[in-house]
Amino acid sequence: MRRLITRLLLLLCIGLAGPLAAEEQFWEYTFRPGDSLWTIAEKHTRSANNWVEIQRINSSRLGSNRAIPPGTRIQIPVSLLKIPPTPARVIALSGDAQLQRADGSQSTLSVGALLYSGDRVLTVDAQSLRIQFADDSELQVLANSEVVLDKLSHHRHSGMVDTRIRLNSGSVNTWVKKQNKDSHYRISTPAAITAVRGTAFRLSSDASQISRTEVSEGLVGVSAGGDEIVVKEGYGMVAEVGKPLAQPVRLLPAPELRVTLMADNLTLQLSWARLEGAERYRYQLATDEQFNQMMLDQTTADNSVRANDLQPGPYYLRLRAIDRLGLQGADSSQQIVIKSKPKQDESWKKALPIEILLLNL
Repeated sequence: MRRLITRLLLLLCIGLAGPLAAEEQFWEYTFRPGDSLWTIAEKHTRSANNWVEIQRINSSRLGSNRAIPPGTRIQIPVSLLKIPPTPARVIALSGDAQLQRADGSQSTLSVGALLYSGDRVLTVDAQSLRIQFADDSELQVLANSEVVLDKLSHHRHSGMVDTRIRLNSGSVNTWVKKQNKDSHYRISTPAAITAVRGTAFRLSSDASQISRTEVSEGLVGVSAGGDEIVVKEGYGMVAEVGKPLAQPVRLLPAPELRVTLMADNLTLQLSWARLEGAERYRYQLATDEQFNQMMLDQTTADNSVRANDLQPGPYYLRLRAIDRLGLQGADSSQQIVIKSKPKQDESWKKALPIEILLLNL
């Protein structure tokens, strides 16, 4: 009887071990030149001796080679870290963006979902999301992007923040709260690292490993290959893998946007004067002021487009010019409210057209 009870207890423990282990959160770390498992454990975990556990967990990634090349990614249990990462939160979502945890599990994101260090976010066409960090800074991930949250930490007492993001491909918009001198907020791309303090900027990285930084507020520092260049408000710069950093250039001004309601009361005609130095234009139409719910996000070489089949309600337009380097300039924005009169009989369609109100933002 005692043997039977012992066996049942053993089976119960084994059954519980699986779910408990699956709940462990991991922080994903990328090896840098000069790193070793011992120095990583000493710097980021509560004991340098944790290198043994880190090596065990990552044995399939590291193999038998003692020299670990830079760029190798390893997983560290959150429970071992000196400062547990503070999760970020999804505050707006458009479409079924995907989440991949550091342990490899995948799921569809939802508003309110918590994101941790090591998590990977992926979007495709017509998908976007907005992430809010512990210090209220925000990151908007646009369509066709892959973003990894490398590090999320927030010292509640001192206010120090250390946020490190990896943009493998695609585009993001960023709004960073003003930080103290010990805080860090940076986004890495294959071509460069952009570090900021109290600023708003756009960052993109394409398949050819070229990144573009466009600053709309404050300053950012872009670094690559040991060099760093400060980019100020109203300027942008291009960074390319294997090449020296280019000097910042002034971004194109905002185009003058004109909006006309067509005779069918369902179509908007958007037009603008061509800007010198502009090769293309990007236009966006959304149903919210933060552009989290975008109906259109396209580029054109023309200076006019149409938005069709609009229903009564508020809309927000945004237009910017794109130069020969692919840098996008300042925004021209308008709010549009389309109001329909209450339907009384069929004759109102001819007598009372839809009203349109244009408000400059």
